[in-house]
Amino acid sequence: MSIKLQNVSYIYGLNSGHEKVALRDINLEINDGGFIGIAGHTGSGKSTLVQLLDGLERASSGKIYYNGQDIYDKSFDMRGLRAKVGLVFQYPEHQLFETTVINDVQFGPKNLGLPLLEVELRSYEALKMTGIGDDLIDVSPFALSGGQKRRVAIAGVLAMKPEVLVLDEPAAGLDPAGRAEIFGLLKKLHKENNITVIIVSHSMEDIAKYVERLIVMNNGSIVLDGKPAEIFQFEKELEKIGLGVPQAAKVIHQLRDAGALIKGEYITADESAEAIYKWLKNGEYKR
Repeated sequence: MSIKLQNVSYIYGLNSGHEKVALRDINLEINDGGFIGIAGHTGSGKSTLVQLLDGLERASSGKIYYNGQDIYDKSFDMRGLRAKVGLVFQYPEHQLFETTVINDVQFGPKNLGLPLLEVELRSYEALKMTGIGDDLIDVSPFALSGGQKRRVAIAGVLAMKPEVLVLDEPAAGLDPAGRAEIFGLLKKLHKENNITVIIVSHSMEDIAKYVERLIVMNNGSIVLDGKPAEIFQFEKELEKIGLGVPQAAKVIHQLRDAGALIKGEYITADESAEAIYKWLKNGEYKR
């Protein structure tokens, strides 16, 4: 699986006299098996970008290729693309509407016109992947906790057997335990099922310790793209666009500014604590 964007722009209200540029000349390539974060403040273009990936919106200009095929070619199977690129919107539990959990998860596969047995197999497998037990499958989704509802919504997308799972602010509105639960689930799905996962968020703290690649957006453009540890070296630049770095990385940067000789980049609290402990033992300062 590969997705490639070439000089892609998107303008809301094109030719209306009230145009608003959401994306500007985006060049981006996403390959199979990645765990990617897209970060940016509100209005940076990140949500518009992911809606282009599954054909929900059409680019105003530029090309998008899925496995080398132009998705805007008349012969391209756009419906098939939407099954392969599964998009989980922000607060997906608001889209639950069936009377039971299992019926909600089966809705997507049924719309693909699959045989009933295949629909059932996919649905039970998706629920198992998201940690929803048999005791909940016949329960109303509205009787579940916030975290459980979100996992059911993700299961509904997984039942479509996507090659890419895109989630817009997957931890929005959840308490710390719920956030850790959702991100732990996504990490597990990526590792055990080799699903390409793309997480969209405005929170560096949320995505930094999970993703392998971090794309930073501002004013409709990609301004940084690389491994999280590389990206967080640009602390001042990130602060200028309203993002900053995780607190653990910030502490390391402050110690360095004060003269501490701490090598490497650290993202999580545990990593930073270990680095600080080693530094305290050695007591090395810049001369």
